[in-house]
Amino acid sequence: MERPFTFINSAMSADGKISTKERKQVRISGSIDFDRMDSLRAGSDAIMVGIGTVLADDPSLTVKSEKRRAERKQMGLEENPIRVVVDSTARIPLDADIFKKGEGRRIIIVSRSAPAEKVRQLEEMASIIVAGDNEVDLVAAMEKLREMGVS
Repeated sequence: MERPFTFINSAMSADGKISTKERKQVRISGSIDFDRMDSLRAGSDAIMVGIGTVLADDPSLTVKSEKRRAERKQMGLEENPIRVVVDSTARIPLDADIFKKGEGRRIIIVSRSAPAEKVRQLEEMASIIVAGDNEVDLVAAMEKLREMGVS
């Protein structure tokens, strides 16, 4: 089964750190890198983060540039790529920014160990992919994303 082409974008300090010991967000990147990331995001089918990022940073995962959002719409796309969160036990807060900001599809990937009631609540706000027993099986999740049109 084919899986989507995947790339990672990460910023780190000169000593190899991406956050503090307390997992606090630290501004490592500058405006040029933020613009480059926005361009990558605008050109992607989806952007995926793990639940740790959501809990630490509460990102909206939206395209920031009005021009880039307009260009996406002109191409027949939603103004934001699909926002995907990998969250084995469905810990994502129901008031997370990805649910409140920007239009576009949202997908939460959970394992079979996620509490059924929380999954039901999330189904009202996002598409749910179940992949894996106790933790998310990323290979299976990526195959399901491909089936949903993420390339």
